[in-house]
Amino acid sequence: MRKILLGVALSVAFGGVAMASDYIVVNSSDPAIKRGQAYGAGARLALGAGQTVTLMRASGEVTTLRGAAGGVALPGARLASADAARFETLRALVQPPPEGRTFGARRGGICPALESLTTLDDIVRVAETSGCKTVARQALEAYLAKTSEPAPK
Repeated sequence: MRKILLGVALSVAFGGVAMASDYIVVNSSDPAIKRGQAYGAGARLALGAGQTVTLMRASGEVTTLRGAAGGVALPGARLASADAARFETLRALVQPPPEGRTFGARRGGICPALESLTTLDDIVRVAETSGCKTVARQALEAYLAKTSEPAPK
């Protein structure tokens, strides 16, 4: 019984760590902050003066922050746990695609047209479809270009 309780306690503890992120880096002028990195709300980034970072939440909210001498703190409250799967799907799309050849079930006509993917819900749904991650990545890039706000001065 003790082993079971210990196992449950550890899985809850480590499960909470996996869902601790709220923001995904989608663009950064600071080479130390890589695209696809995840951060929790309230985290402090060592973003130097004159540098910018653009972040996205699972809700689709896009925020651009400008660095300062002491870095910047990320805004907002923690994500609801229901958004954890969506967050991980978006994070996978933001990270660079794998190098080399990939084998999959990609055939013409299966994936929807890029122009039809205008909402984040549509993009996430297509990303979870086998063979459509490339189309979903392109649609997410178009979404980010449309919704990104200029960095505050």
